[in-house]
Amino acid sequence: MIWTPGREDRVDGMPTAAEWRQLSVVPEKREVFGYDLYFREGWADLLAVFGDDAAEVLGGLAMLVVKPDAVVGRRLGPIAEYLADNGFVPVATTRFGYTRHSMREVWRYDWHIYTVDRLQLCSFWYVTNDVLIFLARDVRPEAGLPATVRLSELKGVGDPAKRGPHHLRTKLNPPNRILNFVHVGDEPSDIVRELAIFLDRPERLRFLEELRDHLAEDRTAQAQAEIAAIEADCPAHDLDIEATLARLAPVAGDDAVARLRAVVAGADRITWDDLAELVPFDKVDRWDVIVTASFVVHNERPVPHALLPAVSAEAWTAQAVGHPS
Repeated sequence: MIWTPGREDRVDGMPTAAEWRQLSVVPEKREVFGYDLYFREGWADLLAVFGDDAAEVLGGLAMLVVKPDAVVGRRLGPIAEYLADNGFVPVATTRFGYTRHSMREVWRYDWHIYTVDRLQLCSFWYVTNDVLIFLARDVRPEAGLPATVRLSELKGVGDPAKRGPHHLRTKLNPPNRILNFVHVGDEPSDIVRELAIFLDRPERLRFLEELRDHLAEDRTAQAQAEIAAIEADCPAHDLDIEATLARLAPVAGDDAVARLRAVVAGADRITWDDLAELVPFDKVDRWDVIVTASFVVHNERPVPHALLPAVSAEAWTAQAVGHPS
């Protein structure tokens, strides 16, 4: 049965001060998300399904969203294995497709770092095939750490030089920093906001109600079935730049491919429009375009500061021992 709020502080989906401390350790994020329409909408739905337990329930859950490259690159099985090996039990899995708009909204507070060329690549890449959301219960919790913070730490950053052998992205062996296979919600507040971006309200409520009804179960079998279904619908791709360029040569021509090889090997990058001049997108495999672009287009620009401070496990631990942010 849907829970009905009865207190004034529940109007319009605003967390209490105590709930905010369970949702984020970043004061700036608490303020910004308090105005963010996706967070507000998502939080209202979580209250409708879980009532006053919403923040506590979120603290025990990690959210991992695979990217389209993980599907065609056949990394879903290894991702599921990594979750199991590190104490995360799937309790809800669902399929969805990014849109041009959802791809922008989920990283709204990060896009200032990236170039317009990368925006064009991502607009092309993210809508190519469906992806999966995994919500997983942490069965090896660490004191003071929400489950999704623990998994985010295990995920590892995009730069391979800053990852260890134990990190998920290291295990998945991404071809470069761009095609890195997974996104993990940084904090419980991010789970709230992102579910409202990814899923329309009827689908989101069904997903949350399913989560509530199976929260204590191990639903690995359901996750494996979702993996099998999505892989059956999406042909595999090697994501290998050398093999990709070899496939492009008969269509794009040797001169164009020689130019692309030089860019891949060097420090220079080209624009998205330059790539479109070299490669006829409508005559080659879409994933060959994506892989090539991930190696050759301009992707980052210098920025003075982050829009929101980074989340750290240390900040959560400090809050847990009585030194709140």
